[in-house]
Amino acid sequence: MTLEFRPIIAPGTQLTKNGLSHLLYPSPGGTVRAESLETGRQEIWTLQEYLTKSTHPGASQSAGHAHATATLARLRRGKLMHRDQLSPQHRDELDFRKALVFGVEALAAQGQPVRASNLNVLETRRKILDVARQHYTTRPIGIALRGGSIRLVATMPKGRTLFIYWDRFVQSGYDEMALVDQTWMRGNRTSRISFRVRELIDQAIDDVALDLKQPNAAVVHRRHESLITLENVKRAANGLEDLRPVSRKTVSDHMQAIGATALAIARSGERATVNARTRGRTDEHALSVGELVEIDENKISLITITRRVGMWQRLSVEEKTALQKLDAFVKTRLWLVVALDVATRMPLGWVLADAPNAEATLEVLRMATRSKERERIIYGCESDPMPAVGIACVRNDNGVGLRNGAVKTALLGMAAQIVDVRAYHSGDKPYVERFFGSMETRLFNLIHGYTGNRAGALEGYDAIKSAAYIRAELYAIITKYLIDEYPLERNYGTTFMGQRPLDVAERLARDGWGTPPVSPQNRRLHLGWRFEATITDEGIKVLGLPYNSPALQRHRDSAHRKVAVFIDPDSTNEVTVVVQGFPGLIMADLSWTGARDMTFPEFLAHVQTLRAEDPLDTKDIDLRLARIRSERFDMLRKDAIERDIPRSYMTRNEAQTKANRLMAGMHAHRPEPMAGTLAPGMIGNLGEMSEAWDIGAGFSPPIDGQISEPEDLPQPAPFGRPNTTGKLT
Repeated sequence: MTLEFRPIIAPGTQLTKNGLSHLLYPSPGGTVRAESLETGRQEIWTLQEYLTKSTHPGASQSAGHAHATATLARLRRGKLMHRDQLSPQHRDELDFRKALVFGVEALAAQGQPVRASNLNVLETRRKILDVARQHYTTRPIGIALRGGSIRLVATMPKGRTLFIYWDRFVQSGYDEMALVDQTWMRGNRTSRISFRVRELIDQAIDDVALDLKQPNAAVVHRRHESLITLENVKRAANGLEDLRPVSRKTVSDHMQAIGATALAIARSGERATVNARTRGRTDEHALSVGELVEIDENKISLITITRRVGMWQRLSVEEKTALQKLDAFVKTRLWLVVALDVATRMPLGWVLADAPNAEATLEVLRMATRSKERERIIYGCESDPMPAVGIACVRNDNGVGLRNGAVKTALLGMAAQIVDVRAYHSGDKPYVERFFGSMETRLFNLIHGYTGNRAGALEGYDAIKSAAYIRAELYAIITKYLIDEYPLERNYGTTFMGQRPLDVAERLARDGWGTPPVSPQNRRLHLGWRFEATITDEGIKVLGLPYNSPALQRHRDSAHRKVAVFIDPDSTNEVTVVVQGFPGLIMADLSWTGARDMTFPEFLAHVQTLRAEDPLDTKDIDLRLARIRSERFDMLRKDAIERDIPRSYMTRNEAQTKANRLMAGMHAHRPEPMAGTLAPGMIGNLGEMSEAWDIGAGFSPPIDGQISEPEDLPQPAPFGRPNTTGKLT
C-alpha cells in the first residue's frame, strides 16, 4: 500500500519558481489559492499542481505570518530574501544584530519588560552583552563607542535601536532578514544622462564599435563627440541648451553593457565566438576503452628544419659551389594528427605530417589499433603505452585529412561508427581540443622555435632563427611526452575529477572494459596498402619481399594469376591475397626469415642503407665493369677470327641483303571481285559499272488513248555461273 499524506500549507506561504513568487492560502476542498506578488493575479491550484510546483528543482518556499504584514512588505520591497544574497559586510552586520536580539530575548524570557528606556540601563546592557558574545565572535563587542577604529570593535547601539531590531525580528516571525538595513535601495535612481545623449552614445557604438576591426573605446568616444557637436547645432537653432558629451569611461561602460557574447559576435565574428564561449559538457560520453575516439589535426606552433638530403649527392661540383651560399636548412611548420580515447583521455595514435591528408589519418588509425611497444623501445620511454584497441565510434570534423572517402571506407570496414561534427566548433569535440591546448602550454611552449599561439604573440623572440630540431627529433620529443609525461598528469576535466589517465586505463583494463582489437586480416584489408602481383612458382613478391603458401600455389596455374595483395605497413610477416573469382581470402607467409618482425618502412630503409654508396665510387665501378667486359669481348672476337670459328650471328647489312633476296620472287595476291557481282554500295551506279543492269523500262502513261505494249522489249541478260574455281573452299 502506498502512503500519501496531504501537506499542511500555512497561510501566507511564499512559493518562488523561475523568478515568479506566489503567496499561498489553503482553500476548502483541498485546493490552494495562489496570489502573484508581481501582477496580483490569483489562481486556484489543485493539490497535485501545488506538489508539482513545490518539488521543482528550482522552487523555494518560505512560511510567512499573516500578522507581520508590515515587516513582510518591507522584505518584499527589498527583493533580497536569503542570507547569501547579501554582501560579506552585510552578513557580518546581520550576525551582530541577531546576537543582540538573542540577548534581548533572554531578558524577555526572564520576565523583564522590553522597552527602549529599560534597554538603555547599563546593567541591562551588560546582560545583553554576555549573551551576544556567545553568538557573535567575529569582533569584540563594546557597550559604548570609544576612540579608535570602529571596524575592529562592534559597538552596541542605544536602547531605542535595540528595541526596533527586536520588535522587527519578532514581528517577522523570527526572520533574520528583517534585521538587515536595506542599503542597496539607497541612492538616486534617476539617470544622470539625458535620453538624447544616451541615444547618441548608442548611435556611436552602432557606427564604430560593432566592427570586425575592433576599434577601441577612444574611437567610439570621438564619434560620440562629433555627434554631440552636430546635435548642438540643431538645438541652437531651436533655442535649446547644448548637450555635453560623456566621458570615455561612460562610453566604455555602455559598450560592456551590450553583453560579452553579443559584443564578441559583432567584433570577433560568429565562428570565433562560438569556439571561445561554447559551454562545456557534463555527461560521460564513453565508459570503455575504444568506445569513442576523437581525431583532430592541428598545425603546431613550432618551426622545424629540414636538412638537405637526397639530391645533394647527385649535383655536380659547379652546382654545389653555386649552392654553398644558400641556407643549409629549410624552415617549415608541421601538422600533428592525434587520436584520443575519451574514456581514459589516453592518446592512441599520433603522427607528424607536412599537410593534413588521408594517408596521415590512416597511419594514426593503424597506430591506434596496434601496440606502441616499438615506439617505447626506440625512444627510451619508461611507462607502458596503450596496447592495441578496437574502435567502436570515431568523432571528427570536416578537416581535409579526416572527412574523405579513404578514411570513411576504412572505418566502415572495421565496423566503426562515424560521427561528423562541425569545424571550428570546439564544443563538438571538446576532449581532443582541450588536449591540444594543454599540450601547447606544457610542451610546445618550451621547445626551441615556438611561434606563439597567435601572430605577433612573441615580439622579442625570433622563432625562425631559434629553430633547432628536425622532424625525427621533434617526433621523439612528442612521443616521449605522450607516453611518459602526459598519462601521469592529473586531469581535472569534467567527470574526471583529478584522475590520472594511466590509472583510469589500468582500472578499465583490470575490469575488462574495452573494445576488442581489430584482427590482423581486417587491418590489412581496410587500413593497409594494396598492390598487384603475379603468382609464380616462388609465390608473389611485394616491395622486394617474397611471400608464399600452399593455398596460394593452388592458384598458380589458374586463369587469374594476377592478384591483389594487401599488406600491413607495420608488419612484414603476412599478407592477404585476393584472387579474382575465388570467394575466400588467402594468407601468404614471408619466405625470407631474415626480414621477419620488421615494418615495411624499416625494411626499405635497411635496403636503402645496404645499397647506398658514394656516387664517385659508383662511377669508378661502372668504368671498371665496362673495361672488363670490353676486354673479354675483344678477346673472343680475336679468337674466332684466328681459329676460323663460324659466326653464330650476322650483321644488320647481311640480314637486310638476305631478306631482299628472299622477297624478290614473291608475288602479292590482290583480291578481285567475282565475275557478275558488284562490291557493296556499287549496285546503284548505273552506267559506270558493266555489271549494273537496268531491269525494266519503267512506267510511262500515254497522254491520250489506251496503253499499248511496246513492240521491242529488251531481253534480260542471263546471269552466268561465277568462276569460283580455286577461290572458294
